[in-house]
Amino acid sequence: MKTPGTKRHFSRTRIATLAVAAAVGATLIGSGPVHAATTGPDGSTSAGRTPAPGLPITVHPDRLGNELNPGFVGLSFGAATVAQDSYANTDFGGYLRTLGRNGVIRVGGNSGDATFWTSTGETAPAWATSGTITPDKLRHLATIVRGAGWKMILAVNLKHPDPARAADEATYARRIFGRSLLAIEIGNEPNFYYSDPAAYYTDFESDVAAIRQAVPGVGITGPDAETNHSSWLGGFAALEAGHPDVTEISDHTYPASVCGTSTASIPELLGTGSVQYETANAQAALSAAAQLGVPAAMTETNSVVCAGAPGVSDAFASALWALDYSLLIAQQGIVNADFMDGTNAAGCDPYSPLCPGTGDLTAEPIYYGMLATELVGTGRFAALDNPDAADVRAYAVRHGHRLTVVLDNVQDPATNAARPVTLNLGGAFRTGRLTSLTTSSPAGLSATTGITLGGHQVGPHGAYLPPRSTPVAVHHRTATVTVPAGSAAIIQFD
Repeated sequence: MKTPGTKRHFSRTRIATLAVAAAVGATLIGSGPVHAATTGPDGSTSAGRTPAPGLPITVHPDRLGNELNPGFVGLSFGAATVAQDSYANTDFGGYLRTLGRNGVIRVGGNSGDATFWTSTGETAPAWATSGTITPDKLRHLATIVRGAGWKMILAVNLKHPDPARAADEATYARRIFGRSLLAIEIGNEPNFYYSDPAAYYTDFESDVAAIRQAVPGVGITGPDAETNHSSWLGGFAALEAGHPDVTEISDHTYPASVCGTSTASIPELLGTGSVQYETANAQAALSAAAQLGVPAAMTETNSVVCAGAPGVSDAFASALWALDYSLLIAQQGIVNADFMDGTNAAGCDPYSPLCPGTGDLTAEPIYYGMLATELVGTGRFAALDNPDAADVRAYAVRHGHRLTVVLDNVQDPATNAARPVTLNLGGAFRTGRLTSLTTSSPAGLSATTGITLGGHQVGPHGAYLPPRSTPVAVHHRTATVTVPAGSAAIIQFD
């Protein structure tokens, strides 16, 4: 993430062109609780709205694509958070365990450019305005990461190049995190302090050589360019071709911005323009990764760059967005998405999944979307036909004899009625169980309270009861549900 004034959007024409080419045959998924709409004698619903037309969706459970990996959603936070060390006094680990046992924490961000590493107690230079990281501070984080069963990506400072210091930090990281260390990230958004990928690559290679000599076999990620610089991915891959140093291509994506004079809104975040932007960025990362034969991950991502937009990033809309976005890019082949500001111990930015509370952290709306993605489970994406992907996103995931369908009605409930959906399952599934992501607040998409997943809220220390579900009948390979606007449903068929 970059500071205000640095964000520039791609042209929408270019985004749409890239997305249409990349998304041919792609499946969109959606979410929403299933309820029956009461219809009055005048044809209006109980909410006074004209009933929405039925939506037929056909699933092809034998046409399988990319994997939805365990622990797909992760957390990303600034190196300054490690320097402050204050998250160690919260039950951060409890919230990680609630998200699953296979997640990734990436430490980097803008503050990585202004954070100093020392293992010998040196005085920090004047540029280290975000603090100092020491082995003891890494040990505190490692206790949490290992306790949750998660993996760690740690960025080393490249804005102030020092290969020996980078190698020393990597050495301690391997010693402290052990098998929990997934990779070392070399630099954060280098497009802001290098003129082009070639200039970045010179210093990148110097760090790689020093790190690999000190810590043989450690994973390396790059280039971690800012969200509007996907061209860096191809340039970096061309330089790496034939002798790749990276074990993963890492990228950053934010579909909206409040940097400088930019503004963001819920309709923008949930609109098809964001889907096109997200698709284009994912495809650029996947193309670079394919050239090198390595996976691609979004190691820094969230709804709105420059710390999020109040009323958008901290509203229920962000939960629906996080579920849709995660499944969208996972379906294309991205292996992991780390949502920025996983703890933000110094305060609470609008896009933070977890915010400091009284003696503990608090799960924000976007955390519910991340948890909903975890509840989808694992498996391979199945193709489906959805004639209205703009309003009701739909995905299907096949795992053995189980088929999970997600329906995400991103329409505003203030102006749209519930949507009846008929699912042609394409196979001999007998029963279904539905889990809802919804809010009881009349604020709808703008709600910040009343949010539940499977009828429960995430409590202190990350406590989350097993989700409640409702039965869904299957007749002749067909199931019919009604998806309220501004809600999500996860339906598991056996």
